[in-house]
Amino acid sequence: MNILMLAPLKKENFEKIENTFPQYHFIYSTASDVTQDMIDDCDIIVGNPGNQVDFNRANIKAIFLNSAGSDAYIEEGKLHKNTILTNASGTYGNAIAEHTLGMILTLNKNIHQYVRHMKDGLWQPLQTGKELYKSTVLIVGLGDLGYEIAKRLKSFHCKVIGVKRNMCALPQYIDELYTIERLDDLLPLADFVILTLPQTPQTIHLMDKNRLMKMKKDAVLVNVGRGSAICTHDLIEVLKQDYLYGVALDVVEEEPLSIDHELWTFDNVIVTPHSSGGYAWESTREYFTDLVIRNIKHYINNEVLENEVDFQTGYRKCVVLKGDE
Repeated sequence: MNILMLAPLKKENFEKIENTFPQYHFIYSTASDVTQDMIDDCDIIVGNPGNQVDFNRANIKAIFLNSAGSDAYIEEGKLHKNTILTNASGTYGNAIAEHTLGMILTLNKNIHQYVRHMKDGLWQPLQTGKELYKSTVLIVGLGDLGYEIAKRLKSFHCKVIGVKRNMCALPQYIDELYTIERLDDLLPLADFVILTLPQTPQTIHLMDKNRLMKMKKDAVLVNVGRGSAICTHDLIEVLKQDYLYGVALDVVEEEPLSIDHELWTFDNVIVTPHSSGGYAWESTREYFTDLVIRNIKHYINNEVLENEVDFQTGYRKCVVLKGDE
């Protein structure tokens, strides 16, 4: 069996996978450099092949994406009908949860302002701020990422409300759980609203002006899912009305954000360049490496693969939160 490795892992990660399966042949490239010959000569792809190649091929039995999002691969005709697609959900939980808390605390404690003061040698305590302690936090999108964020929020004694597509047993660290149909009722209750959504037709511009204005005037909005979940035009309009205490965005609708974009101009907006997850982080590389190993074993044993994508919804076919186990 030939396994094409495109994922941005490090040498030790590749060696761990190879050493687990010495009987197989591994081919190495990157998403941008992969050739059609490599595609046509492999059985499994580990990583995200680029659009310069045709991966609708009968020889490809499975593609293990290194991204949580799969919308670019579920379009009709992209894959052969017999190719199994899996995503990397769960891989980014630790890294993005830390980044989320970092952005929230930066806004709450005026760290971004103090960093600017340091450049001018300015000793000036600010009289504004928010506490995360005992706040009500609404997490919209309660997959692995939302769950990892919730786990950390409980150390601040927060009340955590989760929103999912479908109801399930109440997971650990979640105080209340609702479906997306209740979103309009829940937004006015939250001190912090955290979006961890993938991109689907239902999530695009979920947070438009109407919903943004349903939030508390002094609430904080955080997006670490997909930028399309927030209508940028509406967000700017709301911010210009001095509505919302702050906004933290690791993702935006159009990436990279242009140098002259209005979002850069607001003192209460923090923008990071889609950097909260990614394979710079050891926790991300380790999780994905182990996921790949497990899925190759599943494939060999004719078992159901972890994180198999439902082509109708773009989500995983079966999601079990750690707190449900």
